[in-house]
Amino acid sequence: MTPKAAAAAPKAAASQSAGTKPAASKPAASKPAGSKPAASKSAGSRRRDSDPIAWLAADDAAFAEHARWLASAKGRATRDRLLRTGLAREFAARLLSAASGETARQVESWKLVGYLFAQEPWQAHLRAAGIDSAPPSPRSFAGVPLTPIVHALLGLYGKDALAWCVYAYFTKTGSTATDIGDVIVAHTLAFDAMLEAIEAALTELEAEPDVQPSGIPGKIARLLTQRLATTATPHAGNSAVARISLIAFSREHTVALIAAMLAAQLPADGSPDDNLHHALAETAWIEADDALARALQQTPALREAIREPTALSPQLRSQIGAILQAVRTSAAKRELEIEGSPGSETTFDPIKHAQDDPRITPTSRVRLITPTVFQGHGANRRVLRTADVELVPPI
Repeated sequence: MTPKAAAAAPKAAASQSAGTKPAASKPAASKPAGSKPAASKSAGSRRRDSDPIAWLAADDAAFAEHARWLASAKGRATRDRLLRTGLAREFAARLLSAASGETARQVESWKLVGYLFAQEPWQAHLRAAGIDSAPPSPRSFAGVPLTPIVHALLGLYGKDALAWCVYAYFTKTGSTATDIGDVIVAHTLAFDAMLEAIEAALTELEAEPDVQPSGIPGKIARLLTQRLATTATPHAGNSAVARISLIAFSREHTVALIAAMLAAQLPADGSPDDNLHHALAETAWIEADDALARALQQTPALREAIREPTALSPQLRSQIGAILQAVRTSAAKRELEIEGSPGSETTFDPIKHAQDDPRITPTSRVRLITPTVFQGHGANRRVLRTADVELVPPI
């Protein structure tokens, strides 16, 4: 299920009549003079809770409204009631059917699917619904947490949803990407399926006119290294292997991949000690470089803090200065350096800047929150940590 295939999923026809309005949308003038808004809202909540069968059979717009309410804190009692009365499977089937409609409704429905699938009692009902559904492109979920949706998709459809999840992993940054990668690995799907999903996601990205996301080689290295740690091995001759091998991995990423493969595929009569120690050492260096890069990104702000006249004691200023010097010295030994000053404005660069705000485009003006961290020199220079940025409002 690639993002493009997901976007082409059949759309459900809207069954709401053109002139029909929910009862809650009637003008205030049509209410009896003595009615109270609070009483009306309470009555509406009681109706939703008291007759779930009615709104399960309602039109798409009404069902979507009830589904949103069901996901709220006020809908907890009704969620429990659906489980007790045996209507949970019918609700799950209707929800997954609605998740194949127009994009805005799909996003809303999949948000609820992810929320419910995280609750163990709902998992069996969502699986038993037997509805094949596909969300729109991960890029459509602006401001919506994707990790629960990835978990639900893999739990419901397994490897058929893996390409969508890998695409989401490639296009997200920071902790969101890390969490999605962890969920993908946790489902322990076949290694061949992982390679094919990576190939499909790369093909999808290459077909898009937008600038490619940064950090893809590092994400592939992390994903495959973690997956290889489960000792599963790929079949020889897989075309996806040849495709991935064309990517220009950095030295660190290449070493991590090779070391993990050696550790996972050592012969029974081999001596694993040296290879395992090498794999652990290289992995530790990669993790240490990433942690050091994070610390290095914070040094400009700390340096400004001790320069400004504040209530910091001389001793504390001296201690912070010693820490900054230690970070800079360690960074120099690992060939790390920062570029850009926090607070400065520049044109968005997808290679150097993190793209967590869907409003940011390649032509946007952004303000640096943290600098970009590079590693290496000359032809080996690469971005190790992208800068955090915020959109500069138009004047």
